[in-house]
Amino acid sequence: MASCVLDPETVRFGRLLHYGGVAITLLCGAAAYAYLFTPIERDIFDVSVRIDELTESSRNASAIQGEHEKLSGRLKDIAARYASLQGRVPGSAEAGSFLKYVSDIARQENLSISDFQPARSVEGDGFTAMEVMLSGRGSFASICTFFDRLSKVTRLSKVKDLTVTTAEDGNEYPMKTTLVIYFGLTDKRAAAAKEASHG
Repeated sequence: MASCVLDPETVRFGRLLHYGGVAITLLCGAAAYAYLFTPIERDIFDVSVRIDELTESSRNASAIQGEHEKLSGRLKDIAARYASLQGRVPGSAEAGSFLKYVSDIARQENLSISDFQPARSVEGDGFTAMEVMLSGRGSFASICTFFDRLSKVTRLSKVKDLTVTTAEDGNEYPMKTTLVIYFGLTDKRAAAAKEASHG
């Protein structure tokens, strides 16, 4: 039997071809992993995260809906209170009509008013206020019923201060009070939005 002996150069060339084939195979595998498997793996991870988020959202859906209904109810309540407040606050000071109303109450309660002085208006946060200084005289009972009725008037007002001094004759007490009346109620957020839309 004849034996075939390869020369060393041929053997070395064959080995180099073998190693080159292995290297090319590894490079192709690495490229396939980098360009095919890695993006798919990333997509799988992203989809898994999104599924977890949706699952968590579905668990919290009833709580979110309950909170939404609660806040909607509060918003309706605030809107109703604001509408009611608008009905109690005129657009202008109308100090004369307020004086007439106060005078009518004082007369009915046997309280004599000697002085009624409106002061300057002061701009507040969404409203304008005016202080009104009032001096009068009456019995202790008439003073009490006067302020009780004044607290129940439709127009929004408040008593800022009240001073009652000792009666000289023992029956009627001099009194001085500062009332605050409100007018020109505005919704500043609505006004700002309106200005922004025109600007």
